[in-house]
Amino acid sequence: MIIEFNVENYLSFKDLTTLSMVATKSFKEHSNTHLIEVDKKLELLKSAIIYGNNASGKSNLLEAMGFMKEIVLTSYKNALEDTEKGFSLEKFKLNSKNENESSFFEVSFIHKEIKYRYGFELDYKKVVAEWLYHTTSKEVYLFKRDFQTIEVNKSAFKEGIGRENDTKETVLFLSMLATNNKEISSIVVDWFQKLRFINGIHDQGHKRYTINKLKNDSQFLNWVTHFIKYLEIANLSTTEEDVREIDFEVLREKAKDEEMINLFASIQKIQSRQPRRDHLITYHRKYDENNIFIDSIPFNFDNQESEGTKKLLYLLGPLYDTLRNGHILVIDELDSRLHSNLTQKLISFFHKFNKNNAQLIFAVHDISLLNKDTFRRDQIYFIEKNQFGVSELFSLADFKTDKVRNKSAFDKNYALGKYGAIPYFEMDEKLNQLLYGQVG
Repeated sequence: MIIEFNVENYLSFKDLTTLSMVATKSFKEHSNTHLIEVDKKLELLKSAIIYGNNASGKSNLLEAMGFMKEIVLTSYKNALEDTEKGFSLEKFKLNSKNENESSFFEVSFIHKEIKYRYGFELDYKKVVAEWLYHTTSKEVYLFKRDFQTIEVNKSAFKEGIGRENDTKETVLFLSMLATNNKEISSIVVDWFQKLRFINGIHDQGHKRYTINKLKNDSQFLNWVTHFIKYLEIANLSTTEEDVREIDFEVLREKAKDEEMINLFASIQKIQSRQPRRDHLITYHRKYDENNIFIDSIPFNFDNQESEGTKKLLYLLGPLYDTLRNGHILVIDELDSRLHSNLTQKLISFFHKFNKNNAQLIFAVHDISLLNKDTFRRDQIYFIEKNQFGVSELFSLADFKTDKVRNKSAFDKNYALGKYGAIPYFEMDEKLNQLLYGQVG
């Protein structure tokens, strides 16, 4: 479970920015369905929804989380492959001061019933700082790093003893230890591995996962088969599809140039080694003139189903995995290609049938989701850019309760600009004149 994520000097986030999943104690709405009770002092949110103008920084915030995961998982491997390779870091570019400062990333989370706080600061070619804390009865440090000087807690973090000088300046100490199968470090890295990201506009990243799961997991197939009945799909199946779409034999026969013949032969040889891939077939009911069911007609899922249906079905794999295993799922543009009611149903399903403390963090544009029946105030975040191009993140919980109550019309107030972070442009006369070439 994620408690809090912090980032500074990365992409459009110049200043320290915090996404907190800690529930506000004074808020009582949806307390039975939307919260994860960790202990008597701490309750976490099952989900967080993020709104903002186009280019406000919504995707950048989620990308910052993904970047942190990537560095944790790849810094050791990348250094082995290329000793000169630094970090693909994108600092905030609209202030001269930031180019000479490091970028800051930190996350607090609970994994295997232990609370951890891990973070690092990076420059382009080196790790500037790194730290790991855990909490049992109280928070204590496991290791602290200042450039290449690493201080290890000899009683609480024995796996780091004697390894302080083994880490290159482009490698995280945590990653190096985990690669060498050290216990606590591996547990922390395991949490990052289970942090899942999805781009809601493109399906490529999770399409293959869902198809493979449909093919190999009968329980998941049964769940999806029941789910899609609401889409007027009677059934579905997977089938193999040959990836070779070009008849190279025909091309070779037509080619007269020897080099082209050899080229086609080489390509054909490579193609022949490629595995056949699976794709989906959906079945729709066919009726006679009296509307009596007579047959089931197969559809090629990718070619004949709607874009919304394709997105929904491919989302079901990660959603199922997240709920079953208590993982964290981060989705950018969750609402794209989906009807508002369907998106809302998915979110409500996640809140109501979430037995294993899974969490969902996502960015959207659809303001119909912004209502008190679906979310608590502390689950709703907004991002907007100020006049200096800096993304600023704030929660609906930050507003005083005399202005935002749990019975407020969140969507209407947002549309009226009461919370900020809303898109607009001025429809001035000059735009009209420039459009039709009337300005000299």
